[in-house]
Amino acid sequence: MVGVSLLVFFAGFYFLKGANLFSGENTYYTYYDNVQGLQPSASVQVKGLGIGRVAAIKLGENGKVKVTLSVSKKIKVTEGTVAKLISADLLGTKAISLEIPASSQEVRNEGVLASALEGGLLDNLSYQITPLIKDINHVVITLDTVLAGVNGMLGPETRQRLSNSIASLDVTMNNFSQLSAKLNGESEHLAGIIRNANSITGNLANSNQQVSNILKNADNISGQLAKAPVQQTFADLQATVNQLQGIINKINSNQGSLGMLVNDKDLYYNLTEALKTLNSLMADVNAHPSRYINVTIFGRKNKDTH
Repeated sequence: MVGVSLLVFFAGFYFLKGANLFSGENTYYTYYDNVQGLQPSASVQVKGLGIGRVAAIKLGENGKVKVTLSVSKKIKVTEGTVAKLISADLLGTKAISLEIPASSQEVRNEGVLASALEGGLLDNLSYQITPLIKDINHVVITLDTVLAGVNGMLGPETRQRLSNSIASLDVTMNNFSQLSAKLNGESEHLAGIIRNANSITGNLANSNQQVSNILKNADNISGQLAKAPVQQTFADLQATVNQLQGIINKINSNQGSLGMLVNDKDLYYNLTEALKTLNSLMADVNAHPSRYINVTIFGRKNKDTH
């Protein structure tokens, strides 16, 4: 009974350490200059999947650290496999990752695997930053050379002009700042203008139907004007003007009664004398009506005595 208990205890102990007493494992060896805190029973992985454990770690006769790996026989470890020492988590826990190439030749049991180290977080960061630092140094040196060349090309007069330009730019920026301050001061006025514009557009939107009616009426008027006989009207007007011009020409050429009346001076003088005589006659009639009109009163005639 005690023996069975001890067997169960050791089986559970090795199971918790990653060993499997009831399945076959192959043993492989690899060597490192520094195991960086690798512990026995650490995980052996392939692409992050646990396939075995670190069975033993000891210092070898050649000054390197000999690490014994126990790997499940279900995993075919081929020639060229590399046992890379990696960090399993951010806390720095070490593990072995097997990089198994595609090969048909399998490594025999208790064979030796090549080893490699995966750089830590600081190592990777330093590896990535080092080329960047070199590039930055190159850029700084190039920039310094360019600035030295530009400084050599620019004479004292040119530098003075650049200084004046910078001063003018500073004055311009100050003017812009003052303008911005004034605009901020007028912001309420601008807001009122915008509100008025919004009110006008709102009124236009509300009067949309009226505007449509006005446009429709204008369209109707333009249609009626288009249909009106404007050309015939102008033709008739031109004919009337031509007739009036003919009449005027006849008057000017003494043709017809009106032309003779207008252009005959003797007729004008005769008419004038006739009118004067007629006026004298009318005055005499008014002064002596009995000379021209006989009035009978009670059967008698009133005779005008001269």
